[in-house]
Amino acid sequence: MREPDAHSAEPALALVHHSQTDAGDRSYNEDAFCHVRDHHVVSFAVADGMGGAAGGLRASNLAMQAVRNASLSMQPAVFQEQLLAMSGQIQAQQQAHPEYSRMSTTVVELRIDTYRQRAIWAHWGDSRLYWFRAKELVAVTSDHSVVQCLVNAGLLSQTDAQTYPKKNVLLGAVGTQSEVGPEVLEQAIDISTGDAFLLCTDGIWNGLSTADIEASLQRSSCVQDWISDLMAEVRKRGRGDNDNFTATGVWISDDGQSTLLLQSP
Repeated sequence: MREPDAHSAEPALALVHHSQTDAGDRSYNEDAFCHVRDHHVVSFAVADGMGGAAGGLRASNLAMQAVRNASLSMQPAVFQEQLLAMSGQIQAQQQAHPEYSRMSTTVVELRIDTYRQRAIWAHWGDSRLYWFRAKELVAVTSDHSVVQCLVNAGLLSQTDAQTYPKKNVLLGAVGTQSEVGPEVLEQAIDISTGDAFLLCTDGIWNGLSTADIEASLQRSSCVQDWISDLMAEVRKRGRGDNDNFTATGVWISDDGQSTLLLQSP
């Protein structure tokens, strides 16, 4: 992890976070997650690889490596260019290694400037970010998928979308010739103590509704409890048919003098 600035006259937001991943009922796990700090900007990212056991895992790991190597800009245009470059890197690997020609991955990434107390996020595919304030949902990303387009057009209800036969067909992802590109928040938003974020793969939100996720947050006393509760609920409801599922929770805490990054197991 990169080192933070040694000196600053400004108080920094304090962050606590926790991540867990589970293969579910699959024999392999193609999900990946990471966090990294670049001076006073912290990034959290989650990816869901596609293309078979080896290819999907390789793609998601390549995406996380690109996040670790990037300069963590808070500028939307730069952020988008970095995601496009990430996709280009995976496509180059496809060309160099024909056995990985079908690999691709979703990605969702949150960047927090702890001194300016602002956040920006981006996603590509159907891995999601949820933003909560005072433990109530403020915003959630919109999937780049066929089923989400039908919902947006009013042709399919959210309830029917859960059982739609082609709900996993994506319109865009890292490493593909996408119909849609990466989606970056238009501008960074102000954040404050009490805000919470969830980054997750579709294995989480396929099993849990937005109301379920919000209710879990409201009954949790710490970020570790929240993520553990979500993972336990997915395991319980999957009934032997769980996909890989991964969740990263980020809480803005009440200690404004330092940034605490809790290492995930």
